Amino acid sequence: MEMALTADPISAERAHELGLVTHITEPGQTVGAALDIAARIARNGPLAVSATKQVIRDTSLLPDAQAWQAQEPFAARVFSSNDAKEGPRAFAEKRLPMWTGT
Repeated sequence: MEMALTADPISAERAHELGLVTHITEPGQTVGAALDIAARIARNGPLAVSATKQVIRDTSLLPDAQAWQAQEPFAARVFSSNDAKEGPRAFAEKRLPMWTGT
């Protein structure tokens, strides 16, 4: 509230302390750090990533019980997908998953 009402600037370190940013980089390293995070996200199943983003958007202001209930349709779609079968299969076969988004 203080930041919103005063519009006082804060340092990256303070923003990190407050949980407003998750990573602080050295000057000139921001794009590389962002690309590293994007690559980690891209290794995950696209259905799960999409569902996770939607659940977080839809439930961030709900009480816990409602949030859990609201995510059930997303979980059902993800867990019944071809990608849900591919993940464990790839793990068992010691290979990278071949996500199809289906």
